[in-house]
Amino acid sequence: MFLPRGVLSAFGLAILFHAQVFADNTARVGVYYETLSPACREFFINQLIPTYKHAPERITVTLVPFGNTVVNSTNPPTFTCEHGETECEGLKIHSCAIALVQDQTTLLNLADCTIRNQTDPEAILTECATTLGIEWRPIADCAKSTNGSQLLKVNGDKTNALNPGVKELPIITLYGSQSEESQLRTNLWNGICKVLQPKPSTCQ
Repeated sequence: MFLPRGVLSAFGLAILFHAQVFADNTARVGVYYETLSPACREFFINQLIPTYKHAPERITVTLVPFGNTVVNSTNPPTFTCEHGETECEGLKIHSCAIALVQDQTTLLNLADCTIRNQTDPEAILTECATTLGIEWRPIADCAKSTNGSQLLKVNGDKTNALNPGVKELPIITLYGSQSEESQLRTNLWNGICKVLQPKPSTCQ
C-alpha cells in the first residue's frame, strides 16, 4: 500500500521532530580542566555542581582532566603539568576516579570535593572518598600505576583533538561544540536551559 506524498512528508517531519526532542532530552556537557587551576576550581564550585543539581537526570557530564599538560614521552607516558608535579598527581587521581566510579553523581561529588584542596591530592582523595562512601584505595593505586598514566594520556588525546584547541580553561562543550563556550563558562545552567526540550521546571 502506498501513502500520498504529503502524508509521507508529514510522517518524515514527525520522525525528525521526535529525533530532535530525544536528542535534546539530555544535555551532554564536556569539561576539560586542570586540578590546580583556580578558574577550573571556581567553575566546579559555582557552575558545574549547582547546575547539575538543578536537573541531574537531564545532564550527562564528561570530565576530561588534562588542560595544558605536556606529554614528554609515551612509553611509559610521562608529563609536565602546568602547576607542577602535584597537579600531575591530582590529574591522574581524577582520571582514575573517572574510570572507576560508575555513578555520575558520586563521581561529580568526588571531583568537586577533591578539586577544592589539591595541596596533597592523595590525602584529600582519602578524606573525600571516605566521606562519600567510596573505596579510595583502588583510585590511589591506579593513579600510582602505569594505568593512571595511560588514562591521563588518553585524556590528553581528547583534549588535543579539540578544535579550536586550549586557549582558556576550563573548556566547556555542549553536545561536543565549543561555540557557546564563553557563556557556558559563566552561566552553564542558562546555556543548558536554551537547548533542553522539554525545559526543566527549574529553568526560568
